[in-house]
Amino acid sequence: MKRLSVVLLLSALCAVVAEPPVGKNWQLVFEDQFDYPDAQLDQNWISQNSSSGHILCSRWRENARVEDGILNLINRKEQRGGQDWTSASLWTKRRFKYGYFECRYRYAAATGTNNSFWLTTTHGGAKLPEGIKHFEIDINEGHYPDKINITIHNLSDFWKDNAGRRRHHSWSNSICLTPAKKIGQAAHEIRLEQPLRTSKVRFSSRHPDRFHLRSLRVFPKLADGKYPDITSNAALPDGLIDYARTATITDSSGSNPDFLQYRVEHVIDGGIDTSWITPYDGEKFIELDLGAEYEVACVQFLTGWVDGKKGYVLYIDTFKLELWVDGAWREVARREPTPYVPAIDLSADFHTYALEWNEKELIFFFDGKEMDRRKNDICHWEAPVFLSLAIGRFGGPVTDAIDGTIMAVDYVKVWQEKAEE
Repeated sequence: MKRLSVVLLLSALCAVVAEPPVGKNWQLVFEDQFDYPDAQLDQNWISQNSSSGHILCSRWRENARVEDGILNLINRKEQRGGQDWTSASLWTKRRFKYGYFECRYRYAAATGTNNSFWLTTTHGGAKLPEGIKHFEIDINEGHYPDKINITIHNLSDFWKDNAGRRRHHSWSNSICLTPAKKIGQAAHEIRLEQPLRTSKVRFSSRHPDRFHLRSLRVFPKLADGKYPDITSNAALPDGLIDYARTATITDSSGSNPDFLQYRVEHVIDGGIDTSWITPYDGEKFIELDLGAEYEVACVQFLTGWVDGKKGYVLYIDTFKLELWVDGAWREVARREPTPYVPAIDLSADFHTYALEWNEKELIFFFDGKEMDRRKNDICHWEAPVFLSLAIGRFGGPVTDAIDGTIMAVDYVKVWQEKAEE
């Protein structure tokens, strides 16, 4: 508790700092403190007034309100523009090329929200000179309660993925401010003290978001008790039967609508290179009908996905495993979710997010501390500054808790280097 208090105190102290890095002749060229009546917002900013097909909300000027020196971007659960939610997005009338960009804001206090400060050249159908690329710089697409997401998008060069969908090249860094700790494991092996005769196996989870289920295997008792490691992806030893391979599957609600290529059949295909991505909401489950009654002594399953040198990530820590025994489901294993306590709740107070953008580099800051830097390969044209609140499952579970939440903006400032006289 003492450590958490220190983290919050230091962060609060840092958050009041609003100055670009030393060593350059900076000149303040744009500033909005929102210290005026709401009607004056339109003097410096243009508001979106339309639907947004890539997210779950439409966005409107009415959802952006200036009050008591704060710009409030407001989420509302209401049907408008063909969508079930409304929110707000706006951008500066003025465009900028290079400089130090800073915004002090507070996240909306709900998962499923995207609290963004960014720049892009693509708005308004701008045509760029030959050789200049369209780009987007996400200084922060913040996700409640403690995630900072930095991304650079190349919006001129596209390619198609294996599903035939049009993709663009990008680089991103997702930063969680809560130190990582192991909450479970990706691979699970449930051994029964006494084998049970069963014809059905049921795996379920109330994990609050989608997840990958890579494999589920069902084995008889082995004399030596040495079952193969499910993460090795090696073929089973001769003579070892996996009853799941020939099972009939019933699942919660089919494939995830955003990832139709990840089908539930992949769970029993014998490998871990494929997976089923579960639906977003509600209980996720699959039932395996083994086709006959067998004596089962061990069940293995693997969740999550491999992220380079990090190994398996985003595996679940809540599940239940049941076998059909004597005409009823019998629970044989269960894990309850581990409560998540963020070190810093970015919706509880204001924090600064900033970018130093020059011809050679893009340097990102949080509360005055450098978080990352990248070589500037494509960002070489002027762009407006955006403030946007959005609703989408990429920010976590979308629930009614979002209704009425606010991304509150204290100020936006832009400095540029002063030309030498």
